[in-house]
Amino acid sequence: MAIPSAPDTRVRVLLIDDDRDDYLLTRDLFADMPAGRYHLDWVADYDSGLAAIRRGEHDVYLLDFRLGERTGLDLLAEARKRTSAGPVILLTGQSVWEVDLAAMEHGAADFLEKGRLDATILDRSIRYALQQRRYEMELESQVESRTEELARANEALKEADRRKDEFLATLAHELRNPLAPIRNALEIMRVSTGNSEAMDRARNIVERQVGQMVRLINDLLDVSRITRGKLVLNKEPIGIHEVVEAAVETSRPLLEEAQLTFRHTAADGSIVVSADRLRLAQVFANLLNNAAKYTEPGGTVTLAAARDGRQAVVRVRDTGVGIPPDVLPHVFELFTQVDRNLNRSQGGLGIGLALVQQIVSLHGGSVTVHSEGVGKGSEFVVRLPAP
Repeated sequence: MAIPSAPDTRVRVLLIDDDRDDYLLTRDLFADMPAGRYHLDWVADYDSGLAAIRRGEHDVYLLDFRLGERTGLDLLAEARKRTSAGPVILLTGQSVWEVDLAAMEHGAADFLEKGRLDATILDRSIRYALQQRRYEMELESQVESRTEELARANEALKEADRRKDEFLATLAHELRNPLAPIRNALEIMRVSTGNSEAMDRARNIVERQVGQMVRLINDLLDVSRITRGKLVLNKEPIGIHEVVEAAVETSRPLLEEAQLTFRHTAADGSIVVSADRLRLAQVFANLLNNAAKYTEPGGTVTLAAARDGRQAVVRVRDTGVGIPPDVLPHVFELFTQVDRNLNRSQGGLGIGLALVQQIVSLHGGSVTVHSEGVGKGSEFVVRLPAP
């Protein structure tokens, strides 16, 4: 069986020089360098050298200043237009400061005078050029990576700004909506003196619309408290069934108004969690309200609570509009809403699920969401420590 040959780890060097004697002298210099470090190739004209640099098959290029009627600087300038091949070291027959400066401006890694060249100087120059090249490539990679990071951050800022603008527009709409019914109710009350039935209806309208505004404002205040780390939980041992029942009681009128079938599997009374009773009930009420908002009349909303090892697990499932795959990873982010064209109620600020996640997290738990896609409903699963 054939034994595979070891990979060639030598530095591949190409000499571009139209003088054969110079090639032989250079070959002798390489012979005096550490064995096995370099492999030297040679081309003798401008066009061959240009083609070789563009192919980029060598690690280092030794370029003679004089190449017939043209110069190595001409070749270097032309090659650099289309390639980023390995470092180039310019060789010349005499030390001229202007040529040295021009070599640097054209991107040469070094400038060496042939008459003073020996194996040590050439070896050091090649190793320095390779080290510089590696440094430049690492720097370029870091710059590219940083540029990509900045581009992603910029896109994220643009998206956040867009969502903020949408949120402010929605907030203005949601806060303005109750004003017309309130104004109408006040007018009815003004002209209905003595008509107790009309007065009662008007009062109910005002109470209902004011209640809606209070809920919106309370949600905004909760978001502010959480983002500033000011939300304080009053934890106590409590049965998960008590919290779930409180949430169901809060959300049942909305579920009934939405003409939905509500199925509730009562939780085992032995499942106890350490929780803030009001805040945790707010979590489950928000999930139920969200299900009611995104489920068409005749649909079904299911709530089930059970123990899974040392966790209490509460599932809220609906047969509603579902969540598009591109929205699914973002549903717990502030101001995120499912496409309004899918939302028959046209309501909400896009902060309810963000509150759910933050409150559950403050309780040491987690919340996840699953949906097969548009029209296929969704399921939210809350997990809480239950020793």
